[in-house]
Amino acid sequence: MPRHFSFTATALILFLCLATCGPAAGQCILANPSFEISGSGGSVFGGWNQFGAVGWVAEVTHGHRAARVSGPNSGDWDVSGFWQSQDCDPGEQWEVTGHVRHPASHPLTGQNVALVNIEWRDAAGELIAYDSFAVANASTPLDEYIDFSVVSAPAPGGTVTTILLLGVLQSPSDPSPDVYFDQVTFYSTDPPTIDDLQWNDFPGGRTLDFAGRTWRVKGPGVYGPGVNFFCDQSECVWVDASGRLHLSLLDQGGYWTSTEVTLLESLGYGDYILTTVGRLDLIDPQAVLGMFLWQYGPCWDWSYIWWNAFNEIDIEYSRWGWPGNELGQFVAQPYDYPGNISRFDATFGEDEVTSHAIRWLADRVDFRAWRGGPDDESAGNLLHTWTYSGPHIPRPEQPRLHLNLWKLEGTPAGDQEVVFQDFVFKPAGMTTDVEGSAGRITASPAGWLYPATPNPFNPQTSVRFNLVRDGVVDLAIYDLDGRLVRTLLSGLQTAGEHQATWNGRDDRGRALASGVYLVVLRGSDFVESQRVALIK
Repeated sequence: MPRHFSFTATALILFLCLATCGPAAGQCILANPSFEISGSGGSVFGGWNQFGAVGWVAEVTHGHRAARVSGPNSGDWDVSGFWQSQDCDPGEQWEVTGHVRHPASHPLTGQNVALVNIEWRDAAGELIAYDSFAVANASTPLDEYIDFSVVSAPAPGGTVTTILLLGVLQSPSDPSPDVYFDQVTFYSTDPPTIDDLQWNDFPGGRTLDFAGRTWRVKGPGVYGPGVNFFCDQSECVWVDASGRLHLSLLDQGGYWTSTEVTLLESLGYGDYILTTVGRLDLIDPQAVLGMFLWQYGPCWDWSYIWWNAFNEIDIEYSRWGWPGNELGQFVAQPYDYPGNISRFDATFGEDEVTSHAIRWLADRVDFRAWRGGPDDESAGNLLHTWTYSGPHIPRPEQPRLHLNLWKLEGTPAGDQEVVFQDFVFKPAGMTTDVEGSAGRITASPAGWLYPATPNPFNPQTSVRFNLVRDGVVDLAIYDLDGRLVRTLLSGLQTAGEHQATWNGRDDRGRALASGVYLVVLRGSDFVESQRVALIK
């Protein structure tokens, strides 16, 4: 359990180290909290300040990078760390959550500890006081991430900013340790809390039941996306006698109303499968149908989009104002970051049933769309598929599934309506039957990867996998930005064990740089992946 850490040498060294950082402008949300976006100008991570011995590692709980903090090894009590500041009022309390790990190769020993500090600073940037918590020490289990959660005392009078420090304190008599931090949150506990903020756009309080789950209806009022009035009344959004959900975009006598619903629950990692009925290709070019994960933050600012502050990934159907545009897109936000969008076109039949799925996992997102219901996913029915493994994978805080139908700046030719037939959720690591989200758990997936050997490797590594039955599979290598760099095999494979070799080169035979890569095995109804490290 984390505990307050009281030690004279610690107080002195923390004051000295953080005083050298100087005053920093606060903000209203923690930047790059899972350390996925690299920094520039000597900074390891975008958004984070640093001092001492720091770096990154590929041993993670989420995404592909975690923060490494090492003992400075200065021969005295000393600290290394990453830090950020946020705006703060006197009396505010703050909660920090995250994951911490120390490796057997360079463990915490003796009096060395992993620290989480919460500082209070005045308008001049001067230190007023701080709370200090030891979140790992020599007795913490090795080579596994441990969850931590700490809450500060109220900020003292005169506080203008608070500083979060993730650090390592090294004693003069103990060897330098390594500590890894991953997937951190830092929120004020004062109202409105981060939980309260999820419902600001839902003042009407209306709920409805669809696919065995409770959904809240957005509005009434003017909200994003765009500048739209969201209607929460039954003539705008409803569930019919057959249990199907209807979203509408309506001309209400000269003004337009959009609609949106969101799950009451935050379901976490897993496969979100939505089934629609009808011709999505006839959606007006001035309308957008969205199926997406989203989390409201403590504030909104375009300057925070670069690290996907709001945990957003989207399936969207729209021609975005131009009839000649492709209809569909799979997106990780920000959409304009290289490699964060995959577009496709499609046509549909009258009353055609189509499924749209987001498999959200810790290291990737598998987007798919196919003709048929939730149990009809197969290579022959696929409309489009895309695996995203870049730096903007949503973090498992509390993003919820949202469905909306909304208007762009232009005027649609007429009223719009989209019908959802079903929603099925399969938690990560589980496969549910086609009856719904409460189905049975199968004993094993249809295929799986064995650990690549050797790993790390140079010049080549062997990749083995097993298939339960004959099927079409792809075995490919991706970089951490989600780009395909090498296809090892693609096509029909027989049931049983198979092996491929990767020599660290791309499809054009060019040697790739040292780093971490993803090996992805994809079949018609499963996706497996693992990390491999190429060293030179």
